[in-house]
Amino acid sequence: MNRTQIFSLASLALLIASIGAVAAMWSETLKVNVNVNTGEVDVKWSNWSCNDVGADPQIPNSDFSNSEGKDVAKCYVQAEKYDEEGDVIKLNVTITNAYPGYHAVITLVVDNIGSIPVKLYSSSIGEYPTSALSVSLDKPESTQIHPGDNSTYTLTVDVLQGAEENQSYSFEVTLVFAQWNEVSGD
Repeated sequence: MNRTQIFSLASLALLIASIGAVAAMWSETLKVNVNVNTGEVDVKWSNWSCNDVGADPQIPNSDFSNSEGKDVAKCYVQAEKYDEEGDVIKLNVTITNAYPGYHAVITLVVDNIGSIPVKLYSSSIGEYPTSALSVSLDKPESTQIHPGDNSTYTLTVDVLQGAEENQSYSFEVTLVFAQWNEVSGD
């Protein structure tokens, strides 16, 4: 036998021995099952009211007065739209027979019925004639609401001297809530 044949036979023997060692090796495998269940961002209007429950409220610190206690205008707040779960997601505020000096304060309660803390991401008040109305939305100092908790917002609508008789004014207020870690601030 020549050297090449001997080297080839030795290499073959070594290869066979290696395969035998690998086949005889004992092993055990570990695994991890991972399940990720996400939470839910879910808010609803849970309570609402208007301050006009008797004599018409007048704009504070103004020349308007209702010292006679007249009950002329009315303010109504009612559910307008529900989501697929039956939660109130849109309210309708109707103010009737209003006049300059009328001061409506609508109290709105937002419940966090989801499983994740939320914060107010954005809010907006649609366009309205500023000569006829003054509108403001007061937000709580912290807009974060934990699951099972709620926050109160106050919408104020004042009818100004520039309001016209027999006129209808409409606008929409929008509040958008998002998971707390996506909203900067408070």
